[in-house]
Amino acid sequence: MKKARIVKRTLGEYTAYTIQQRHFLFFWWWVDAWVNSSSGAACDDTFSTMEEAEGNLHLFDGTKTKEEVVLSK
Repeated sequence: MKKARIVKRTLGEYTAYTIQQRHFLFFWWWVDAWVNSSSGAACDDTFSTMEEAEGNLHLFDGTKTKEEVVLSK
């Protein structure tokens, strides 16, 4: 099952690209990513270009963060 997608929204001359995720509880619903965010509206999920939205999709699609210890004392 897909975890994230990008939708194009056009209103007159204005176009925006919004990242959506499956709802955290009602998994069959697609919702704007901010709905699933613990910080609510502070989540930046809408971008002015498709390239910018694609560049940020990894933040919402379940990609795991890689951590590497680079210095330990």
